Amino acid sequence: MHLCLLPPEILLQIFSIGEFYQPICSRATLASLARTCRTLKEPALDILWKNIVGFKPLIACLPECVTNTDIRARLTLERPPLDGECRLLGRYTQRIRSLTVFYEHIDDQIMQAFISVPSPTPLLPNLRNLCWWDDRECFFPLLCTLFGSTITSVRLDFTTRAPSFAKSALVASIGDRCLSIQELHCEYGGDSQESSDAICEALRGLRELFRLGIGVFNAQTMLRLASLSSLKFLSLNLRTYNFHHTHSHSTPTSSSQFEEVYITSPSCFVLTHCLRNIRFLSCRSVNLSIDYDDFIQPYDPMEIPDLIISVSECFPPTLEKLHFNFATDLDNHTEDILADTRFALGFDVVAPMLSFSHLKYLDLDWICTSVIDDTSLKTMAQSWPLLEHFVFGSAPRWLVPPSLTFIGLVHLIHHCPLLRNIKMPFSACPVDVNSAPFSNTNPSEKIRGLFVGTSPIVDPVAVASQIHKLMPKLITVGFYDWDIARFPAPSLFAQFEADWSRVNDFLKVLTTSEIGNGNSPTTAHVGGMDIWTLG
Repeated sequence: MHLCLLPPEILLQIFSIGEFYQPICSRATLASLARTCRTLKEPALDILWKNIVGFKPLIACLPECVTNTDIRARLTLERPPLDGECRLLGRYTQRIRSLTVFYEHIDDQIMQAFISVPSPTPLLPNLRNLCWWDDRECFFPLLCTLFGSTITSVRLDFTTRAPSFAKSALVASIGDRCLSIQELHCEYGGDSQESSDAICEALRGLRELFRLGIGVFNAQTMLRLASLSSLKFLSLNLRTYNFHHTHSHSTPTSSSQFEEVYITSPSCFVLTHCLRNIRFLSCRSVNLSIDYDDFIQPYDPMEIPDLIISVSECFPPTLEKLHFNFATDLDNHTEDILADTRFALGFDVVAPMLSFSHLKYLDLDWICTSVIDDTSLKTMAQSWPLLEHFVFGSAPRWLVPPSLTFIGLVHLIHHCPLLRNIKMPFSACPVDVNSAPFSNTNPSEKIRGLFVGTSPIVDPVAVASQIHKLMPKLITVGFYDWDIARFPAPSLFAQFEADWSRVNDFLKVLTTSEIGNGNSPTTAHVGGMDIWTLG
């Protein structure tokens, strides 16, 4: 073996390459390396046991005469592990840094054996990350033995069963048992006083907590959160949010320490109600997700204005990222729904968000923007000069013709010079490139992504030339693929798809022509026409 490979740190680094996605060494390979030579043994075993799923790998270390399977297909023990067998387990348990437990098919005897392992140290003495998705209370004693001062990340999911005294007691004990926690996600079934008390007790004394995910939201929990100065990331799941416990006319609770907020809600109404009762004064990034399960319509247009207002009031003008997602299958809506003008939201609906003057990332991909025109988009672009990522109504296959034109795209690029990605539908047609606003807009070499959805288009050659002048580094334009639609493409939209394919053909010729001529002025011959380009 080469001398450079002898240090264990080098071997650990090599063995852990692509550890979670495409590892360079499979578990079987690591096991083989551990048996190859003494130099490779310890580093290979460290990586092999670093991240474990369930307790079966540990049980497999015991002699076959010790383990068995009962009539319910659960692993069980014929006898308690002997002292030597416990020491053998300890050689591996000390290497475990991460444990993920789903629904375990083990019986009470194995649980008791793990709890009773004769050792001066905990069962997993170096455990850092614990994910526990099994909410059967019979295993809570084993879970409690895993809590310790070494743990920095805990994820608990107790949502499949109703809240109970045992769950509340377990959750409440986290703060005393795991003082070094930096990340805690606790999905606790029910937004009740009992669950709120348990969460608040768990958070007491967690001075290193940085990231928190909970399903309980009320004034009590927010006041507790405000006492944790280290907390910067908050994830709220409002699936069980009880709006009867929080009155909308009450004084909103303010929080000044959060930099990033993620909120998942079952409906627009619940999210609006929640946002009206909280103010995130220093938040820079927000991700709002609505698990909308109405298969009849993509959203209720009557609920959106109040929701947008609540968003504008809840978050500060210094907000940099706003990702607003409706978790609904937009491709499953019928042609009649996607052609219904009721879903088109006007500029007055979006206007409250103009106060976010520091926006760099805006994603409103689900809305129908068909009635927003070039003048309105210009106002939006002037209000958000720092935009780098702009996604605006391009996800669904809206069949309502857009009011935006190519001029709107020019306004966007003119007033937002930092843009890198644009996704929005607009009517692509020839414009006068020698007149304002096109003539006084500097080409953007930053833009590398443009998605137009189902945008109508006239004269693909002229449109390709205009796009190339505005975005000289853009190689291709993305558009909606009607092959994945629930219904056949209307004839007009099928033609649009074909025309955007031609635009990409022309862009390829234009960029290739410039590269071949060293970015000097040149004439490209495409589609039977000569197009003059400037590198």
